[in-house]
Amino acid sequence: MTTSLQNYSDDFTKSLQEIEQTQRMCRELMKTPHYAKMGEVGIFTIVQKARSIGLNPLDALNGAMYFVNGKVELSANTMNYLIRALGHSITKDEKSNREICVLRGRRADNGDTWCASFSIQEAKAAGIYKNTWEKYPEDMLFARALTRLARQLFPDVIKGCYVENEIRDAVSSAPIHFEEVKTSDVKPLYISKEQAQEVRAVIENCDEDYKRSFFSSLKKLFQADVIEEIPESSYDRIIKGAMNRVQENAKKKQADIQAVMDGESVEEVAQ
Repeated sequence: MTTSLQNYSDDFTKSLQEIEQTQRMCRELMKTPHYAKMGEVGIFTIVQKARSIGLNPLDALNGAMYFVNGKVELSANTMNYLIRALGHSITKDEKSNREICVLRGRRADNGDTWCASFSIQEAKAAGIYKNTWEKYPEDMLFARALTRLARQLFPDVIKGCYVENEIRDAVSSAPIHFEEVKTSDVKPLYISKEQAQEVRAVIENCDEDYKRSFFSSLKKLFQADVIEEIPESSYDRIIKGAMNRVQENAKKKQADIQAVMDGESVEEVAQ
């Protein structure tokens, strides 16, 4: 039991140190205009995601990864690199042209294969065939066929990441409805659906006292009945406060684990 507790303590300490290191990096990078545009949450998310998939955090922040609407996108080059770096193979089928891209993949570990494609016709049907698509159709087709292939054959490599511009295209292609709006009907700008999911996820990792305090304050501070009605201007402050609480709890838990271990060591010496 002592060995198991020691291993758990070591893993926990390592994770805590990584979080603290990332937070320090975020604070330093936020001092520069280039990285400040990403926001502290964006920088933190990219760095943590980069580490989880074995990508250098600075490479991720400098063009390999993007933080869009609460999700992470990978450049097509980076996604291609990560897959091939692990020995897997991707081959472009001879049927590929400026109208369609067909990719065939094979895993290095078990030999599994898969074929995926994406066409200009699909892009037009989705309402995304414009701008970059019109200028570089073959590159865009490759990127979309690649992410389809990766989700089916290499999900352990990309770990839920989207390919570059995939989220942006999905948002820009959504239909817009114009209606007459009365001044009395205008509501304050709330956080987005993705931001609400982030808040809910961070709060879920907090202790019960903090959760109760948070939800009881929604009505009092924001006149909100649900998280989705939190003003957008309060988003960063809420996320930062909750993340600080998680870190405080992590440090306390680490101290408790160390106290237990010290106690066991004392008993063993006494025997």
